[in-house]
Amino acid sequence: MPDQFPVFEELLKKRRRTWRWRVCTTEGDVVMQGSESSRPAAKYKADRALFLLLLWAPYRSTRLSNPDGTGYDRSGRTRSPS
Repeated sequence: MPDQFPVFEELLKKRRRTWRWRVCTTEGDVVMQGSESSRPAAKYKADRALFLLLLWAPYRSTRLSNPDGTGYDRSGRTRSPS
């Protein structure tokens, strides 16, 4: 459905001595995954992966502009009008 945004969730699970983290779609498809030695580290990595995923999502506008006509460069800084 092109008019709906995808929804993601984070999962943390202890497996022996490591914590496994996953970022999944609501349908259960794994988008990113990894493992860390501590729960806080796994939570941080899962949050970071979700943030990066949302930052570079295909539905995000690639051409942002201000009402006055100045645009933004890739780092988010304003650039002067051409």
